[in-house]
Amino acid sequence: MRRLAPFAALLLTPAALHAQDEGNAPMSPAFLRAMEPMVPRDAARARVVTTRHRIALGGRPFAYRAIVSEQPMPGPDGTPVAVGVSYAYVAEGPRGGAKRPVLFVFNGGPGASSSPLHMQAFGPRRMVGSGDAAHLEDNRFTLLDVADLVFIDPVGTGASMPVKGKDASAYFGVGGDARGVASMIQRWLAANGRSDAPVLLVGESYGTARALAILNETMKAKQPLPDGVVLLSLAVGDSDGPVVSDAVLLPTLAAVAWYHDAVDRGGQSVAQWYDAALHFAQTDYAAALMQGPALPAAEKQRVAARMAALTGIPAATIMAKDLRLERRDFMLGLLAAKGLRTGQLDGRATRAIADSRLRPPFDDPSMSLGSGTATTVETYLKDELGYALPSAYRSLNLGINFTWTWDKDYGGSYRAMSFAPYLKAAMAAKPTLRMFAAGGYYDITTPVYAGQFAIEQHGVPADRVAFHRYAAGHSTFEDAEGLAALSGDLHRFVAEVAAGR
Repeated sequence: MRRLAPFAALLLTPAALHAQDEGNAPMSPAFLRAMEPMVPRDAARARVVTTRHRIALGGRPFAYRAIVSEQPMPGPDGTPVAVGVSYAYVAEGPRGGAKRPVLFVFNGGPGASSSPLHMQAFGPRRMVGSGDAAHLEDNRFTLLDVADLVFIDPVGTGASMPVKGKDASAYFGVGGDARGVASMIQRWLAANGRSDAPVLLVGESYGTARALAILNETMKAKQPLPDGVVLLSLAVGDSDGPVVSDAVLLPTLAAVAWYHDAVDRGGQSVAQWYDAALHFAQTDYAAALMQGPALPAAEKQRVAARMAALTGIPAATIMAKDLRLERRDFMLGLLAAKGLRTGQLDGRATRAIADSRLRPPFDDPSMSLGSGTATTVETYLKDELGYALPSAYRSLNLGINFTWTWDKDYGGSYRAMSFAPYLKAAMAAKPTLRMFAAGGYYDITTPVYAGQFAIEQHGVPADRVAFHRYAAGHSTFEDAEGLAALSGDLHRFVAEVAAGR
């Protein structure tokens, strides 16, 4: 299996890093590059660069316009403090016209650019291969045949940078970031005559929290709500703390153990194995955790034995951990007999434990922090879209991530995140609003059931929500098979949203 090429959207907080500090273990070069200061723009200006293109899609030529838009972003006093950049693809000819759906797509981080979803998932051109073999191909998985696409780089990422001498920090927090992206969306729709089009938000990882925060900010501003929301690898809160965090994680650990053949599969598929682990987590496991020290010894041993059969971790180890499996203990323990550890963004990835010398979490064999993608993006933007960047493309900006402001209005801390209520409120305000949620079986960072649990617990109308799981890691699009399945499901969802509007 290939290593993950992009940094999709992993939330890395300073507290998490300090908690996992291992003395003088080094940082990765990619991490150090991601911590470099931003290169500000000389001035704020509005600019649009439009080019015309044609790709082969479904065996037929497909014509479209690419529109790169630079938008000045105002500070608290109304004067521009940054420039926001988006990359749009609009079908030519009679393909729905002004009423054709528009998808606004962004990644997470915070501090991650849109480039993974743009260049490896849904854009008309797709990066294939790695290293010297990396190249661009017409993307047969693009969503451009059913909707126009707008990829957004939030301020501080990609080409969206502060203006020299200005303070853009208001955009580096939950509320300011959501208001900034919402403003870019509304201004793009108005500038391109698409205010009456069906609109869908597409976010990944922290981008899912951003999408739901945009719903909240849109309602507060009394602006029109979108028609659909697509959440990939959900990070929307409400799955932390005792019992819940352990229960939502267990099915993912079982799926990773299944993948590595570290358990007796009994002829079951990963979906069947996952479902069995999920049922156990929701029933016997959650009940055992709730009892804590009062749990009878015989019952504790029975639960530990079942956990061992599902996850491949010895029952004695599970007993010693009081039935709680920490991510790191699992990743280092599952394949320890082979001298290997698993990845966290993608549990299928492995590396020799002896070679994992980096400070956690940067020793994750499935994390590359966006290394190796920026140059390809820069070349594409210049040569194919006619957009010369004022400075190097910033695939990832961890300086933003580490200083992110968790506004009091949004809980005040990462641990207190709770974004599902905004989805419920938006659905109440707009009865036609629908949601698509998806994740990978092997994503240990944002377990696929965690997001589903949060959505369900807040009473979001079940008949307006579609949950999907794929044999993938954090970036469900990283494998061609996973991308094909995701693309097919999204094609149907977008068409249904547009038809039901």
